[in-house]
Amino acid sequence: MSPVDPRAAVHDPAGPAETAACPGCGAVLAVVPGLPLRHPGASAGCAALFAVTVRGLRDESAQDPRAAALLQLATAAYDAQHLVPGEQAGAPVRLRLVLEHGRLPAPGEVTDAPAGITPPAHWTTTIADLAADLDVVDLPTLVRSWATAVRADWSPSLDRLRTVAGGTPPPG
Repeated sequence: MSPVDPRAAVHDPAGPAETAACPGCGAVLAVVPGLPLRHPGASAGCAALFAVTVRGLRDESAQDPRAAALLQLATAAYDAQHLVPGEQAGAPVRLRLVLEHGRLPAPGEVTDAPAGITPPAHWTTTIADLAADLDVVDLPTLVRSWATAVRADWSPSLDRLRTVAGGTPPPG
């Protein structure tokens, strides 16, 4: 009897995992049956991946202002990628305020966010990309890079978004 080659591929009798694209960011993730839908505009798998990725920040945010600020930035970026179609575009406005002014809007500050803005057709970076790079790049660097990329992806709509919450469009 010949020995089994350890380099041989292992066949999964269940077949390949089912995947689905997130309706918000487009990340293609494995479908996990039974996951609750936690975020409107996102797939259950994408929302779960976000929750797992920022769990440490969430756990530390009450005691560490830097973790709290990073969690705000990550949440703003995630929300900006996962708008509910037809709802106000407050999430990209919040992301803009966090990146440009270092703060979240005050309650009621973004009530006039435009509705019906079409999100970008393609995202440069998603939470799946961020999670995939965690073993080689630290989380704060990844979150800042991701948030900046999300804002850049929204740039065609930035003039409309900038007028909300006290911003002014750049001179043109």
